[in-house]
Amino acid sequence: MKRLGIYVIYDCENIVDDYIGYMLQELRKVVDCLAVVCNFKVIRRGIQNINAYADRVYYRDNTGFDAGAYKDALCRFIGWSEVSAYEELVLLNDSFYGPFYPMEDLFIKMDKISVDYWGLTKSPAGTWMGKYTYDSHIQSYFLVFRKNVLDDRRFRDFWESMSYPESFSQAVRVFELECSRLLNECGWKGTALSELGQHKYHIKVNENPYMFYSYELVRYAENPVLKRKSLDMRFPGFGNALKAFQYIEDQGIYNVQLIKKHMLRTGQPLHEKAKLDYFRLDEFYDSHARIYLYGAGILGKNLAEYFNYRGWSFECFLVTDSSSLQDRCIVFEEADIAEDDGIMIAVGTKEAYAAILDVVKKRCAEKQIFP
Repeated sequence: MKRLGIYVIYDCENIVDDYIGYMLQELRKVVDCLAVVCNFKVIRRGIQNINAYADRVYYRDNTGFDAGAYKDALCRFIGWSEVSAYEELVLLNDSFYGPFYPMEDLFIKMDKISVDYWGLTKSPAGTWMGKYTYDSHIQSYFLVFRKNVLDDRRFRDFWESMSYPESFSQAVRVFELECSRLLNECGWKGTALSELGQHKYHIKVNENPYMFYSYELVRYAENPVLKRKSLDMRFPGFGNALKAFQYIEDQGIYNVQLIKKHMLRTGQPLHEKAKLDYFRLDEFYDSHARIYLYGAGILGKNLAEYFNYRGWSFECFLVTDSSSLQDRCIVFEEADIAEDDGIMIAVGTKEAYAAILDVVKKRCAEKQIFP
């Protein structure tokens, strides 16, 4: 089957990491033409990860995010006359690591399914951001459209008329959800890898499958990718994603150093103004007798999951008042903190961090506090 692949890259430092090179190398095995769209004008480092595999490379500003890149690639850079020469169009971006299983196996499996389009995961219907209701749909980070969709004027009109999103939330609405609405209205049939076979999970309303069920998707559905966002400690699915990461590492089905290298460079977002520096965290842990985690919410518990993955221990969670007490929690003012102990502030907003920092500084030296 003759396929066109369009892969979109964005990095705030204009760097193309090695995990992208591996993804393109494997993608190259299933597409006849591979176009890479860089949502930045100049690559500072890593150009070899593209040039070794791409047939064409296009550079643009990050106008409209991934949706804008797809629009420009289809409508301006490549053009519909050339797109129509292919039997399948693959749209995907750099928001995931992998593949952990051969891409050839994935496409062979999906080629046997009589559908008009497909993806890797399917979101159940729900409400987004408390404002927008949406129907069940194939998620847009990896989409494959077949010939009858590519040749339909309505599909082309969708891309030609789509406005460039100005925010992430708008991109979800005008691209992912509107594209899904069009596909349903046209009567095209779609499916996702996550829907095939009997797997050990049941996705609930408002649960994003790749955020809450990374482990089950990778192990039982043989989903070949892991979303980068799932490894974000600010989100409740982190523990499940870390379990998936551990499985991938233990099974030896992917070079996890590619993931670690990218995460070490980019850091782990803690809140709007701070990132977790893994190198500094290692030094902090090694230089203190005991570690306390200040905060027993999502971030605190996810840091505890990370400590467990590393084989580290921590003394307990610290909280501000007794109304927040849970298992392994101590009120900060009652904790017996020695001069060689360290405290890691694990809260998800800069305002909460600042407030807790003021309290901790009254009892502890600056070298005892992370970050």
